[in-house]
Amino acid sequence: MAKQEYEICDVDLYGEWRLVEGGYNGTMEKVLSYDPETGNYTRLLKFPPQTKVPDLLSHDFCEEVYILEGFLKDEKKDITMKAGYYGSRLPEMKHGPYDIPLGCVTMEIRYQDPSKPIDPECTLLKNKLGAPR
Repeated sequence: MAKQEYEICDVDLYGEWRLVEGGYNGTMEKVLSYDPETGNYTRLLKFPPQTKVPDLLSHDFCEEVYILEGFLKDEKKDITMKAGYYGSRLPEMKHGPYDIPLGCVTMEIRYQDPSKPIDPECTLLKNKLGAPR
């Protein structure tokens, strides 16, 4: 199985926003596509105003991020990322902590490294995302 196939659709009308399990300050997500065999998924993230992500983060999967609305500040790198900014992180790349004073919406694409075999221990497969609603 792979991610679902969808014709172009209005994302505002597609799926539901839900609270991110273990998220910060009521961060919400809208899963757009999900592959249960790999754990790969695409989602929107909505960070409320006054959100702080105090942790230095890294993952065992690849992650691409595009800022759709608002901005966030990487406090360690002293970089402010605003709408239109994009990042591509390989496994174990460190990022954060973040300050999101006015709120922010991002699109994330998370996937296992395509140059390697599927890792059944990858944390993507331990997520409980389920199919988009």
